[in-house]
Amino acid sequence: MTNGDEYVHFWIEEGILHFVYKPNTVIDLNAAKAVVKSRLRFQNGVAYPILCDVRQLKSASKPAREYLAEKGCFNALAVAFVIDQAYSGTLIKAFINISNPSVPTKEFTTVPEALGFLNHYI
Repeated sequence: MTNGDEYVHFWIEEGILHFVYKPNTVIDLNAAKAVVKSRLRFQNGVAYPILCDVRQLKSASKPAREYLAEKGCFNALAVAFVIDQAYSGTLIKAFINISNPSVPTKEFTTVPEALGFLNHYI
């Protein structure tokens, strides 16, 4: 089953929700709210470990990051960010360290590493 909206593509594969930002996506507070609403509707009340690929994400505003840290973890068992080390690492480190997400959250530079972490939460 595949779904998405104007900002992301997402699907469920082997018990993990894959959540991939579309190229050059800019997330403000309204976009963050739309993304969370779309994901929660797609999940239909079922919690999953989430692989969040932010390698194509261009930027996210501070209010968007705060909203995602607070509301973006609903129905998530754990979150693994897949980052482009050259760009997203700083943004994701700030998200994890400052926003303090409510579920286990780590960053990885490869999808297999991220999946290895998430497999513990299936």
